[in-house]
Amino acid sequence: MNKEQFSRFYEMETRWYDEDMLGHINHGTAVAYFEDARIRHASEIGLSPFESDKFPFIVASMTFNFLKQIKHPKNLIVGLKISRIGSKSFDYEYGLFMENDDECAISCIMTMVCFDFEDQKSVQVFNEIKKEFKGEMK
Repeated sequence: MNKEQFSRFYEMETRWYDEDMLGHINHGTAVAYFEDARIRHASEIGLSPFESDKFPFIVASMTFNFLKQIKHPKNLIVGLKISRIGSKSFDYEYGLFMENDDECAISCIMTMVCFDFEDQKSVQVFNEIKKEFKGEMK
């Protein structure tokens, strides 16, 4: 997996406390990096990630592949794309890259369910997500 497979990119930096006792970035920290990119992406395409009663989707599943160790300090780039659309769910595909490295260190597919928190039920995939999938948003 390489950078050219992704449509959006988000820069991040490792933090000292992201390391585990083996000296590499902890697997749980990867979740936080991908969630940060997801929130930033939702905001960019016009959804409401910062309003807890309006947050537009919930995580249904996550699958990770740890391909390279990452040690602190590092500048990182998270690549993101929407790789699948269903009627009420979609997949975010992520790649975590170390600066100046086009080979992915950690990959992830996260299935999201579009959700109405007021009615407590899943809803149709939002138009913003569909437009992003088709490449109509930038």
